[in-house]
Order: sequence, then structure tokens, then C-alpha cells
Amino acid sequence: MTRPSIGLLVVGQAPRPALLAEFRHVLPEAAADIRVMGALDHLDEAGLAAAAPTGDGDTLYTTLPSGRSILLSKKAVTEGMGKRLDDLAAESIDVAIVACTGRFPSLERAGVHFASDLVSGAVEACLPRSGKLGVFIPTPSQAEACIARWSRAGRECQAIPLQPDADEATIAAAAEAMTAAAPDLVIHDCISYTRASRQLAASIHGKPAILAAAICARFAAELSGA
Repeated sequence: MTRPSIGLLVVGQAPRPALLAEFRHVLPEAAADIRVMGALDHLDEAGLAAAAPTGDGDTLYTTLPSGRSILLSKKAVTEGMGKRLDDLAAESIDVAIVACTGRFPSLERAGVHFASDLVSGAVEACLPRSGKLGVFIPTPSQAEACIARWSRAGRECQAIPLQPDADEATIAAAAEAMTAAAPDLVIHDCISYTRASRQLAASIHGKPAILAAAICARFAAELSGA
């Protein structure tokens, strides 16, 4: 039996070992072929430096193949992501996912699924009416956009900065801040967060928590039939 194929489009560059490991927790290698492509695969180190954000509203966080974390211009990523979607369309892919919880309305096309939509659906299902949503975000500069995105009539949003590659002490401190916020539901709102950081944080704040990468992996498994 042929394994289903899943295309993951990341905002930085491929490969992404840590992200692939999160998907493999749900989709073992025997279950599906996973192809990772980066929006900025065509750039060298100088090109990445030139793709720096121009302001808070233009900021995306990503982890490079080396494990180094950087901030990128959403405009530059959007342009590169469009090229990768064209590349992916030429391949035999069963499920394509834009693996970033930021929104890319200009890239919408048939057969392409967005992590932002998948995560939003999970939050709406888990906290459909009034309540408080706690959101871990990579950088403080993303707080304003985060609150604007997640707040609803009757729903309060509290944004807590936590870099996805943070050490255990930093995760614990952010989790304590989340405890003080007293949310009803917590979301790790970046595809770079890991199960390990979610589990550590949840052991401290004690609330139900959603991991973006896990939501996307489970969706891909269902839709592909893996």
C-alpha cells in the first residue's frame, strides 16, 4: 500500500528536524511520507538577514535547520511561500499545510490548509463562548496582534511571551505568569513549540493546553487517511 504524502510549508527553511519530530509523534514514518519545504529555501545567510522584519506587524518567528531562531519579514515569507506552493503543486501531494499560525489570506488556494485555521477551529471548539484564553507567543512584539486576533465578545485573551527554544527555567517562569493570568484554555501559538515545552508548562499552570503542531499533524493524518 502506498503511503499518503503530506507537504509541510514552513516560513523559514527546510529541513526542520524538531517540527518533523512533532509530526512523527502522530504520523510515524511507516504511515506517511512528509515533505518539508521552506518559504525562504532560496535564500543564503545574507538573504535571510535582508528579510528582517520592518515592524511589529511584519514579524514572524522561525527556527532554522541549524536550530537557530530568527525573526523574519512576513512580506518576504509570503512572497517565498507563494513560490513554494507552486513547487508543491507540481508534486504528488495528498495534503498540503502551511505550517505557521500567522494568517496568509493572499495564499489561499484549493487543497492548501493553514495552521492558523486549524488552530482557530480547535480553540473555538474548546472555548466556544465566554472565558479567558491564555496564549503563549514567541516575542513580546506579537502581543498586540495576538490579542486582536483571539479576543471575542465575552472572551478575554492574555498573551505571554515564550520563545519556542527557551530553556526549562524560562518555560517555568512563563508558565507561572500564565498561572497568574488564570486562563480557561491555553494555546501555544507557534508551530515551533514542542510537546516537551507544552507538557512542562501545563504541569505548572494546570490548564488544558493546545499545541499547534499537534493539531496540524492530527488533521493531516485524518485527511490523508494515514
